[in-house]
Amino acid sequence: TYRVLFSRAMKGCYVYFVDKETENFFRSRIEHGATVGEVVTDKELVPPLPFRILEEHELERFVNAVPIFDLKIAAGAFSEEQWINGCKWAELPDPFVAKKGFFVAKVVGESMNKRIPNGSWCVFKASPEGSRQGKVVLVQHRKIQDPDSGQFTVKIYDSKKIAFEDSWVHERIILRPDSRESGFKEIVLHRDDAAELKVIGEFVAVVG
Repeated sequence: TYRVLFSRAMKGCYVYFVDKETENFFRSRIEHGATVGEVVTDKELVPPLPFRILEEHELERFVNAVPIFDLKIAAGAFSEEQWINGCKWAELPDPFVAKKGFFVAKVVGESMNKRIPNGSWCVFKASPEGSRQGKVVLVQHRKIQDPDSGQFTVKIYDSKKIAFEDSWVHERIILRPDSRESGFKEIVLHRDDAAELKVIGEFVAVVG
């Protein structure tokens, strides 16, 4: 048995254990070596980043670091110029190498958990060239309302094109989830909506 005393004004809580066995169980699962009676704050429970954020004086853009793309901050109209000039920069851990066009972003949610665990930091390649068919991409669209990332989502790209005058147009784009959990549906964009889809980047790898 244990008792929890808390206040909505506090960012942590005090836990009092009646029996020693329960106290030892909880103590073994408290991160950062917190002791019974010590307040554990929200900040202390945030896992460490899998990369180091560089200060301006040690930063060489795309040489020793890549930009961090914050989906929450970027919500709404996407401007690569504004994002690059205002973002933080990450020094990638081994064996990853900083390259022109690479960036990192945190993927939240379970819709791609066969490939990308919830909460993973991932490397993406911006504005990928060539066919995107069957690739995992980070996209933005006004009709996407992902509860974790707003107009942005990470999905498997699938498109069907048709001939139009002297070119090709997307008749339909399907953004497919890849999850171990049921309930995640495909996002289907037909011709007019498909034309407004913006591919921000192609998934490269999970950093951590």
